Amino acid sequence: MLLIDRGARFGKQLVEKLAEIFDLQAAILYERHARAFYCVGISGPEGFEDDLRLAALSDGPSTKGRAPYVIVGVRSGSEPVASMALRGATMPDSVLQGVANLVAIGLERARAQDLAQEVEAARQSEQLRTTLIDAMAHEFKTPLTLIKAATTSLLANPNVPTESRQEQLTIADEEAEHLRELIDDAIEMARLDTTRIELHPEMGNLNDTLEDVVASMRTEIDEHPVRVISHGPLPTMAFDKRLMKLAIRQLLDNALKYTSAETAVEIGAQVEDGVLSVEVTDHGKGIPAEEQLRIFDRFYRSPLVKRQIPGSGLGLSIAHGIVRAHNGELTVSSRPGLTTFRITLPVHREEAA
Repeated sequence: MLLIDRGARFGKQLVEKLAEIFDLQAAILYERHARAFYCVGISGPEGFEDDLRLAALSDGPSTKGRAPYVIVGVRSGSEPVASMALRGATMPDSVLQGVANLVAIGLERARAQDLAQEVEAARQSEQLRTTLIDAMAHEFKTPLTLIKAATTSLLANPNVPTESRQEQLTIADEEAEHLRELIDDAIEMARLDTTRIELHPEMGNLNDTLEDVVASMRTEIDEHPVRVISHGPLPTMAFDKRLMKLAIRQLLDNALKYTSAETAVEIGAQVEDGVLSVEVTDHGKGIPAEEQLRIFDRFYRSPLVKRQIPGSGLGLSIAHGIVRAHNGELTVSSRPGLTTFRITLPVHREEAA
């Protein structure tokens, strides 16, 4: 009984196992916390459910008025947790109580596991909320500062020359668009982290997506050397442009965060043997081998940098989910001085053609 898998059918499997072990004609289990009945074999007579509810509050076997069923209360310590009705059982009261004790242990084990899952879900939900707020506060600060600087300057100097006015308005407009994209990404990350990823594929070329990503991250890139490497033309293929752009953006953002401003970051794509690969490579310190196994886990951040570099621990996890939703793989290979994140996607023959 203790080896039964916990899940929605736990109670049903429990009574099935009882009937099998003791060769019963019928077995009925009432679980108080779930207020659920599980039955195998012949069902009980009318009103039997009320008898089981009352039996769940007692301790010890009782056969009064319900032969050929034996009804026994199930308690965990002093707490009543369930009751059982067994038909075809020929066993002493001490054996019945021993079985009831094992059933109680099984039910409490399943309940404890369910509670642990609920606690973990609540913890991760709270952590998701906190990390997203922290990440948004950091990411939004740069465009807001630039917008504020431009508008304050224009308000303070109404007679500023037309050329300078136009330049500052252009900065404000570009950063407002950048801010909109950041908000869209944050909302998308929250949605993708809590629901199944739904794709809306359309025909496109990933080279265009790479260029869009680099153009949209000009503020983050700043003077950081980023090289887009061309390996020849890519086939037009079906993919969700918005989500793939988000995934590649996470990889490029990760490379920029974890390398010095003087270190080059390279991004490019190529097709070989029917597989399209997108690679983002940096020449930073590298990722320790033990951390490479966990780097795509939700909320995971290296203890070496988590207090030095802001982040939510969600970006790589979400990028991994997006790629998997496209039937692809996202992998990492790293050593000191060279780290490459690689997206591989299958290219169908009709797309290649």
